[in-house]
Amino acid sequence: MIETIKNMIAKAYQDTGLRIIQANTTAPKPPLPYAVYNITAPYVKDRGQPNVTTRDAGEELYLQYEEQYLVTISFNIYADKNETTIGNAIKLRQWFLFVGQQYLQDNGIAVVNVGNIENRTAFLVDSYEYKHGFDVQLRMTQTAEMPTEWFNKVTFKGE
Repeated sequence: MIETIKNMIAKAYQDTGLRIIQANTTAPKPPLPYAVYNITAPYVKDRGQPNVTTRDAGEELYLQYEEQYLVTISFNIYADKNETTIGNAIKLRQWFLFVGQQYLQDNGIAVVNVGNIENRTAFLVDSYEYKHGFDVQLRMTQTAEMPTEWFNKVTFKGE
C-alpha cells in the first residue's frame, strides 16, 4: 500500500507540478508552494467479504486472498499567499476527481470521496502560515497468497 501511494503522489506531482511531501518526517521543508500528505486512516475495512480463490501454477496450487479496504489521506497546501494555497488545492483536488482518473484506474485505486477544500491557515508567533487542505478517501485492494495441496478425490460420508 505504501509503495502504491508513493507512486500515486509522484504521478500527481508530475501532472500538477505541485511538489508533494510526506508529513511527519524530518526532511527539510521545500520552497513554497508545496503540499504535504498524511495517511490519516491506513486501513478501514470495506463492506463485503474477502474473496478466496485458487491459482494453478503448473505443479503448484496456491490459495489467493483478496479484500478491499479504504485509505484516507489528508492534504495540506502551503504557500506565501492565501490565494495561491486555494488555487493549488483546487488543482490537486481536480487531479483526484478528473485528471488522474486513468492513472488511478490503471493501478487499481478507486476514489470513494474527495472532501471540500478547507482553510487550515495557522497564526504563528508573528505571521501567518497560509494553508488550505482537503481529505481523499480511496478504495484499494490487498492480496496475499500461500501454497496449498492438491486433492484427488472427495468422499461423501453418510450415504
